[in-house]
Amino acid sequence: MCWIRRAILILLAGTLAARGGNIGVDASAHTAWGENIGWANAAPNRDGVLIHFDGSSGWLSGYAWCENVGWIKLGAGTGPYPNTGAADWGVNLDGAGVLSGYAWGENIGWVKFDPASGGVTVNFASGALAGHAWGENVGWLRFSGAAPDYGVRTLAFDAQAWGTPNWWLDHYGVNETYDEGDGEPAWREYVADTDPNDAGSYLRIVAVSDAPVAPSVAFWPASTRRYYTLSSRPSLQSGAWGDVAGQSGIQGAGGQQVLRDGSGATHGSPAPQMFYRMKVSVSP
Repeated sequence: MCWIRRAILILLAGTLAARGGNIGVDASAHTAWGENIGWANAAPNRDGVLIHFDGSSGWLSGYAWCENVGWIKLGAGTGPYPNTGAADWGVNLDGAGVLSGYAWGENIGWVKFDPASGGVTVNFASGALAGHAWGENVGWLRFSGAAPDYGVRTLAFDAQAWGTPNWWLDHYGVNETYDEGDGEPAWREYVADTDPNDAGSYLRIVAVSDAPVAPSVAFWPASTRRYYTLSSRPSLQSGAWGDVAGQSGIQGAGGQQVLRDGSGATHGSPAPQMFYRMKVSVSP
């Protein structure tokens, strides 16, 4: 008997609410407070604070406006910033949401975002900034507080209608429906963690072994930031897809990866024909 196995690839998208359209600051949550300088507006009418991110690290740009002391600039040029001299200073963001480096105000000097006794963070889930930065000439600048409540919240981690975060769309310079020619809109490329500007970068099954017991299904590219599930069914005309036992929610290892269907070994008599699909998700 000839063992025939074919592969089908399907992507699954997460469900995220659409709340923002850019990487700026929420107009309803845009104020920090300094005891010696008053309110700092991170979303003025122009040149507001922006957060750029690539999934692992990022940097800030733009300006905050203080009625009492003028503009505070978040960076010189394009980050990430080395912060080694007068031409490469600025505020950086790491993969844990911790801000570091320096901002500059012509009238107040340097503002350090990771002082020894303070520091500023951003919550990737809510976009809210917290903590305080330190200016040698003006003291603490706090990014959230109460009585009355105030705070700063970035829109960079909000999502669009299909669940794609604003920071990701900004990083690649696309919108959710953009398709560079591989037939995959950008929102599906986000789920697969592939490059929406590279027509050769899309998730696919590349090989299926013809072994009667525990056949292997190879797919590419497997992202270490995504999770994969192998499903199967003996017919495309009837029956439902079922996840292969032990091959659900497997974290990607990078590059080409293999999942295996051991159901034949378990049941002792594998089906003469089996179809496969690979599902991918942002979380397990």
